[in-house]
Amino acid sequence: MQQGKAQQESVTPNKWPELNSDQKAAATAPLRPQLVVAGPGTGKTRVLVCHAAHLILEKGFDPERVVLVTFTRQAAAELTERLTEIVGPAGTNVQAGTLHHFCYQILKDHPETADVPSDFIVAGETTTDPFWQRWHEENEDWCERNDLKSYQQVKTHVGRVKLGIDTVSGRLQKGMRRYRKMLRKRNAVDFDDLLVKTRDLLQDNETRRAVSKDAGAILVDEFQDTDPVQYEILRRLGEDAHLFCVADGDQSVYRFRGARPENLQRYIEDFDCRKENGGLRVLGTNYRTSQAIYDVAESVLDRSGQIKSRGDIQAQNSGSGEVRVKACGNPEKERRFARDTVRQWLEEDRIPESEIAVLTRWNSRARELEEAFLKDGIACRTSSSDDLMETPPAQKLQALLQVIDARRREQGVEAPLAELLGQMLSGHAMAGLRDFQARSMPDQNLWTVFQTVASSRRARRSAHLEKEIKPLKRAYATITNLLQRSQKPRTTIGEFAEEALRELEDPLQLLQKEEKKLEDPASFPAIREAGRALRTWKADQVQGVGGGPRLLLHSREPQLTRLWRQLVRRALGIETDPPAPLPEKQEALFVRPAEEGIPPLGNEDLVFTNDIEGLFDWGERTGAFGREETPTIVVLTSQEFREAGGRLPLGIDPAEVIAIGPEDAAESPSVQLFKALGAATGPDSAQPLFPEYVMVDIEATSTDPRSCTVAEIGAVKVEDGTTTGRFSELIELPEDLSGEEAQTLRDVCGLDPETDFSGARPIDEVWAAFCEFVGEAPLVAHNGQQYDFKVLDRLAREQGTGAPWNATFDMLPAAHELFPDLNRHDAEHLKQEVVGEKEATAHRALADCLDQQQILGAMQKKRARRERMLAHESLLPLVVAALTYESPDPDTVTRDTKALLRVGHVWALRGASPTKEDLQSMLPRALPDRFRKDPLYAAIDEEELIEEATGIQPGLKRRLEALLSPFADGLLKSERLEDLLAHLTLWGEAETPEGKEVVTISTYHSAKGLEFERVICTDVHNNAFPPFFARDPAERRESRRLLYVGMTRAERRLVLTYPKIDREYERSITPFLEGVEERLSTSRPDAPAAGSPAE
Repeated sequence: MQQGKAQQESVTPNKWPELNSDQKAAATAPLRPQLVVAGPGTGKTRVLVCHAAHLILEKGFDPERVVLVTFTRQAAAELTERLTEIVGPAGTNVQAGTLHHFCYQILKDHPETADVPSDFIVAGETTTDPFWQRWHEENEDWCERNDLKSYQQVKTHVGRVKLGIDTVSGRLQKGMRRYRKMLRKRNAVDFDDLLVKTRDLLQDNETRRAVSKDAGAILVDEFQDTDPVQYEILRRLGEDAHLFCVADGDQSVYRFRGARPENLQRYIEDFDCRKENGGLRVLGTNYRTSQAIYDVAESVLDRSGQIKSRGDIQAQNSGSGEVRVKACGNPEKERRFARDTVRQWLEEDRIPESEIAVLTRWNSRARELEEAFLKDGIACRTSSSDDLMETPPAQKLQALLQVIDARRREQGVEAPLAELLGQMLSGHAMAGLRDFQARSMPDQNLWTVFQTVASSRRARRSAHLEKEIKPLKRAYATITNLLQRSQKPRTTIGEFAEEALRELEDPLQLLQKEEKKLEDPASFPAIREAGRALRTWKADQVQGVGGGPRLLLHSREPQLTRLWRQLVRRALGIETDPPAPLPEKQEALFVRPAEEGIPPLGNEDLVFTNDIEGLFDWGERTGAFGREETPTIVVLTSQEFREAGGRLPLGIDPAEVIAIGPEDAAESPSVQLFKALGAATGPDSAQPLFPEYVMVDIEATSTDPRSCTVAEIGAVKVEDGTTTGRFSELIELPEDLSGEEAQTLRDVCGLDPETDFSGARPIDEVWAAFCEFVGEAPLVAHNGQQYDFKVLDRLAREQGTGAPWNATFDMLPAAHELFPDLNRHDAEHLKQEVVGEKEATAHRALADCLDQQQILGAMQKKRARRERMLAHESLLPLVVAALTYESPDPDTVTRDTKALLRVGHVWALRGASPTKEDLQSMLPRALPDRFRKDPLYAAIDEEELIEEATGIQPGLKRRLEALLSPFADGLLKSERLEDLLAHLTLWGEAETPEGKEVVTISTYHSAKGLEFERVICTDVHNNAFPPFFARDPAERRESRRLLYVGMTRAERRLVLTYPKIDREYERSITPFLEGVEERLSTSRPDAPAAGSPAE
């Protein structure tokens, strides 16, 4: 208790925030159970923090016995920070966190009484999801009868059963027994168990009193969001501890999680909380929303059975606030209207980004809004997806660009380099570097220390980092490579970022993890030829409908034809934005819309089919094939064509048909088409590293670049991938060459100082000749940043000439990236494993250069292969959908196809693919559901699928490209880089977007607790509010509350939008706004709302 008194003595009155009378009465309420009803903007967080401060400073509570229960870790951190501002450092000692975390600690402290293992773990989705996926499949008929259409719904239902919300039948009871047995086997509890077991544990009076010794006061934020089990936990704790709950039943919007606003009434009854006895308090002043906006928002609510009455809360701002309605043609126009409105608010009204939010009903719509805003260069944060700037690739790129910008502005690079190292090295390695710096190099900066440790075995031993040699050397070479490349004149930000993201080695695509299982399209002659035909067709296209050669897709299954058409249009970059209308199901479709009728196909046209006989039947019916000219025909899965002897009508030569058979790729026409598109858009062969470069190697008397005596320089000049010159010179040795140095030359280089150097020239002559040979071409070497380039830089200083080359490139990081499974990446090992030459080469400079050139060729070949294989990953949901129509035997599906299926399914699950709208229009049901019910689903490994779904976020590469796109064409060494870094810094704040200079894009649920000057509420139509499935009156009331939550985020301006047509259905404004039309300012459907730009 003394700690609280000491803090009280040190606090000055001005540390307390200003409170109105209602707030002060609540903050200083007596130690009986309290319920504070706080509407939006009434200061509930301030009251909660001040009550905690009151307990510590006025009532003598030890901060460690004060518990702040929140529903997010972020909210807990905010409460702790604000409390510390009042009570000082003692505020950090309170127990602040989610109720799950609090329960976890209770169970850890009382494992025997709670009947849990002392070393229990909390099972995550990677453990629970596979179990319920399998159970759902085993009991699919029963699940269908009980309206449980997916394993996620089963899992949710089980959670609700455990929380006492739903009942359970016999079949599911057996499943739950198996589930509990599985968890026990793993010494695990799930998230629901944390609550249920804590509730049961607290029935024991002795345990409950023991918990209260550590938790004398429990303050609960967002109490209206508690479920029945959470309520029971808090109620039982309230028997021995002071309980203080802040709630607003009008903001209870988590019924699907089990939240029950009825808990407020239970609380009032269980603890006899009434206004008359000081147990129930209402905060009545809204400091956020204008009265006009609040009146419209409050009219949405159903007031029956609520604690607050209409009019209990009054806005301090009684001035006019704008509420406008905008009807848009479709969801795409609604997105554009939101984007353009935000752009005008930013540019014309000068509203800070942090004061603007766009809310949407669904996560998928939030991602679409994010991409639209990103491409328009509007900094935004999306609540529905992982924080883009929290991903490792984005963090590393940002740190690297900060280093480059500091060098450009001739400022110190110590801090940004330390940040970059911190991103690239492990915590252990960074701690070792810091310790070594403090002990051995206190006067040197961290980069110098890092260079020393990376290059010196003795330093690594002293820093206890011997086992970190690989990541240290790789990080050093990667950073130095990229810093060198940044010096290349006229390099754009986009070019550099693309290269940097590749060299920083973080996988950006899901398929990259599957690389070993994928087949290279170019390894199959027929697919390679089909790819060339597609590339030629694309190159010959002219803008406009019907221009240039035509590309026809044919299949007897018309749904396949539609799916292929979208796949080709998107892969070849000819899809429009918004997408062109999808054609009706037809046996044959042109990739570009055809003219009226079907003119006969000519020599320049191209046809893909999986049924050659059906193609000519169709051609005979339509007159598509003339007698004089015939198109190039690609037959997918051509086994039947070959078995028929390849006979074709119309005098077509079978030898001119490109026939792709099962031996060329998977036995699937759709996979073969996907591979052909990869071949068409990817590089046909290995691309040169630079148009011109010089491969260099040095032989010397030691491995220390600072002091070694250079004995030989070898170099190979390469132009457009072809060797055009060689350089090889021995250098006159000094007279004082030591015996040890002479022996090194004999043992390592095969050079005898006594006999081999008789014709060697002095270093100044060799250096001049070497510089003339290189000119300004970039230098390339293996492990060059550690050795060769350092030696050459030293020679340039000693000769006083400077280095003529403009860039250097070390092959070592790329070798790690491209061949991660090799245990060594030295040149000798790479030559053996990558090039395939087992015989050792004498260590002479020119010979080593030629070896390194072979290694580089193999690396570039691997990179080209990767580009072909990973192309069009985001389009894989179309391939998955097509395969459900092809219906191949799951037992015959190749591992290559399995990988494509798995990755495509993850994209569909996350709703991240640009093909999402295509599939919604073409498929009778959602692709994930369709695929899971298809026999083909058995071909993929669920464990790998779950690992895939929790790994790299689908679309990360595309999101990063969109983020950088407004700056991509700017020069790297210009002020545009500074603009980009400001953009990224504002974007990348780890905390809530509130108060940060970014526009917030959020779902209505995620927007709770945030506030903005201007808000656009999208999807305000009769199929979202209420949702089509909301038949229960309680669900409809919650839908009203959710809209109320979104509307009350706005302080001064609120815009409500909805599409008139969505998924081919007519929509109208939500019926919840009936009766308040006179308070809304509307616009004509084809005109912008006042104060907003045109569509």
